[in-house]
This record gives sequence, structure tokens and C-alpha cells, in this order.
Amino acid sequence: MPFPEIAAPSRVAVPAKGSSDPGLRIFIVAPYGSDARLTSGILEEAGLRTVVCESIQQICARAPEGCGACLLSEEALDKASLHTLQEWLGEQPSWSDMPVVLVTRAGEISSLQRHRLSAIMSMGNVTLLERPFRASTLVSTVEMALRSRERQYQVRELLEQTARDAEALREAARRKDEFLAMLAHELRNPLSSVSHAVMLQREAPDGADHAWAVDVISRQTEQLTRLVDDLLDVSRITQGKIKLLVEVVDAAKILHSGCQTVAGLIESRSHTLHTDFPQGQLWLKADATRVEQIVVNLLTNAAKYTPAHGHIWLAARLDEGDVVITVRDSGVGIPKERISDMFDMFTQGDRTAARSEGGLGIGLPVVKTLCELHGGMVTAESAGVGLGSTFTVRLPATTAPEAAAVVKKEPVVARRDTRVLVVDDNVDSAHGLERLLRLRGYTVEVVHDGPAALDRAVASCPAVVLLDIGLPGMDGYEVARLMRKQAGCTDTFLVALTGYGQEEDRARARASGFNEHFVKPVDFNALIQLLHDKIQAVADGG
Repeated sequence: MPFPEIAAPSRVAVPAKGSSDPGLRIFIVAPYGSDARLTSGILEEAGLRTVVCESIQQICARAPEGCGACLLSEEALDKASLHTLQEWLGEQPSWSDMPVVLVTRAGEISSLQRHRLSAIMSMGNVTLLERPFRASTLVSTVEMALRSRERQYQVRELLEQTARDAEALREAARRKDEFLAMLAHELRNPLSSVSHAVMLQREAPDGADHAWAVDVISRQTEQLTRLVDDLLDVSRITQGKIKLLVEVVDAAKILHSGCQTVAGLIESRSHTLHTDFPQGQLWLKADATRVEQIVVNLLTNAAKYTPAHGHIWLAARLDEGDVVITVRDSGVGIPKERISDMFDMFTQGDRTAARSEGGLGIGLPVVKTLCELHGGMVTAESAGVGLGSTFTVRLPATTAPEAAAVVKKEPVVARRDTRVLVVDDNVDSAHGLERLLRLRGYTVEVVHDGPAALDRAVASCPAVVLLDIGLPGMDGYEVARLMRKQAGCTDTFLVALTGYGQEEDRARARASGFNEHFVKPVDFNALIQLLHDKIQAVADGG
């Protein structure tokens, strides 16, 4: 029975949301007369997109282009077409349950028709629509089918997103494993050098080997410190906690300091470092320490990824209101397909010839973040493997500061009666610091836990307490709070020496009564200068 039994059409329904989406088209198969054309007209007038097909086979062929629902007359389902439809619906992906609206005749049906209807209904998402029906009924039935299809698309998106998330987690796990393996490698290398130097000191404590061993231990300790600093920066980056101490600085001084920092590495590789930057002409409003970190990271990368006897160029110039710093090398280069992800966290260059150099894959991401925090940017270029690399940093320039008078400070020598209490549960660290302080003229006492620190501070009233935070019995914060309540310790100069270096750690130290906060390993020269300044202030009546 043909579709023309549809009652007179009226303007119905608001166009289905998203009806312009090819995935929401209605495929129509009605083989007799003008049934398909009339049905399509009603649906198109309601704002729905339709595709008239000649057969079920044509639907199956065109459905991959996007299909929201199928509208079929029962006359279109002969035995072969029914089999084709069953096969097609059975091959749907897990998220898909294609809506099928089947227009059937009213009244008595034959056993053959009943068998076919039963087979069709078993296919799943099938709605029967008996003729005659109103146009509004047709439109609402099809719109309901499309809403079902839209929900399926949402499930598909959810499944695809879940798959992407799972792949991202697998990739993150892979990178984490690589990172941990490389971290062990990066830690073992300097520790091995330190171990050899210590053994040499024991075997031959005098002579030229002594100076060499001291130099090795110093250099490798600096490398370990930079490694830990980079790891801490990663933590700060992920938490958005990096803060800049901004001042007007001469870029040339920063570049010169960066060159000095990596001089040992460059010399050990027999590289030649070429520099080209004017003095006193390139000014930045920046955190000098962080800009130097940018330069050092880039120079270190260049040195590591350049075979021995290579060349590295460091240059800086003013360009359109920016200070432009370039680090170029004659090294192994970067594959073009890897340049885009060079600044991703935990990504390593894998630059074949230098693969053994490893690296944690955190230096360049730190560089990128620091550049962006300064309102600048960094880019990488390479003509390919074996053709070297160029990293370009652009930072906003500023005007030169007004010249200020330089006041020369004479160093202050500690008085023998300046008492210092060192508190650290790491015995080697505590006694090492004790020996260094004694060499500078201080009277030093050492304890290794919180309660003992409080007892000795109350008993001896030291001028300075160098206090670790992670102590047994009572942590350093509590020791400081209790010390400040003791009459003889209210003016004691409290310095926190700790491995905790986040801003909240510093704030907690200040709140507990500490005057200063140093992160381990302590820069001993900076500590001594601080103590000298404190002694001078007391001597001057401050």
C-alpha cells in the first residue's frame, strides 16, 4: 500500500537541532510511485535532510557518508533486501544502533508478512508506523529516531575520547618509565665521578690528584644541584607556581655568567664557544637567575648534542623591541619531524649520535615556560640530522637604568665568640658544615634532633641557629616556634636549611619565626655572606 495515504501535510515541528549534519540525514526507500518524493517533501519542509534511495543496497553503500535514520516501506523488503539489511545492521560498531522506521499497512497481515516483520523487529532499534498517518506523526517519529541517533553519536564521542585518554595515559606511562630510567642514569654519572674522586683522595691524599679530585667533586655537585633544581622547576611548572624576581638587568652580564657556568662542560668536550653580544646595550626587565637558566640550558644542550671538537655560537642583538638571543651549534641536528615536540615535557631529542647523552627531557620545556613567563618565546630550527641546531629566544627589551653609586662593602671576619648551633639529622652534612664554619672563625655546636636543638638553644643562647626542617622528635618549624617563646632566643638569627624549596615552604618558615630560608645543598658562600651581614648589622647597632 503506497505512502500517499499520508494525511494532508501541515506545517509541523521545528527543524531538528543539527539537521544540517550529514550524520543526521534520513535515508528513504519506498519503491512505488511517488511515495518517496512525497515523504521526502514532508520531512524537508520540517527542516530535516533526506536522501531518497532506490534500494536497501544503495542505503548500505551510502550510509558511511552519514546516516541518521532509515525510513523504509515494507514493500522495499523482499527476501534479498531483508538479508542485506540484517547483515548491514549486524556489522554496526558497538556504539551504533541505527534507527529504522518501517511504514506498514494496517489490518490483517499474512504469515509471510508476519515472519518478515518479526525478523525486522529482532534487528533492534525499529519503529513501526502504520498507514494512514498524519504528516505531524511522521515528522515526530523521525525526529525521535534522530534524537536516538544523536545520543549514539554522543556515546561514540565518549568512547573515542576514552580511547584517546587511554592512549595518552599509556604514552604518559611510557614517558614516565623512560624518564625514571634516564633520571637514574643522570644521577649515577655524577655520583660515579664523585665516588672515584673520593677513592683517589683516600689512596693519594696529597699531590696533583688532590686538586683534581676536589675540582671533580665540586663540578659534579653543581651538576647534581642543577638536576634537582630542574626537577623542582618541573613541579612548579605543573602547579603554576614559578614566580619571577624582576629587575632591570644587563643581558650581556647574564650571558657572560651563563658561559662561565658551562665552561667546564664545553672544555671537557673540546668545543669552541664563539660569543657575540654588546656590553651595556641590551637591557631586560627580567629575573636574571631565570634568564641565565634559559641560557645555561640551551648551551648545555648544544654541548651535549655536538660531537667533540665542535663549535657553539652564542649571540644577542636588539630587534624590534626585543632582545634576541641565539644559541647555534654544529651538532647532530634535529629530525624535522621532531622539532614540533622538542618543547614537550619529558621529550628527548633522540639525536642518534648523541643518544647516549640522555638528558631528562625537561630542560627545553623549562626554557619554554620561563620565556613565556617573561612575555617572550623560544623557537628551534634545524636543517636536519647532522646539520646542527639553532635555538632563538626573544624577550622584551627595556631601557637602561639610571647609573647608581656603587658602595664597596668590606668583608667582615667572624668573631670567635660568635656562637652557631647547627641542627641536622644527617650527621655527615651537619659535621661538614661545622668544619666549614670553624674555618671561618665561628664557634660551632652540633645536635641532630628537634628536642636536643631546643635544649641547646635555651642553654647556650647562640647568635645563629642553622636549623634543618625534617628532624626526628620535633620538626624544625615547631623548634623555631618554641625557641621564639624563650626569653634568651627572641633575638637569635634563625636560618632554615631544608630540601623544601616551594614558596609555601618559605612562607611557613617565616610564619614559624625563621629569619632566612636556604634550600639544600646550601650555597656556603651565600650563607657566610648572610652571617657576615648579620654580624655587621649587630656591630653597627642594627
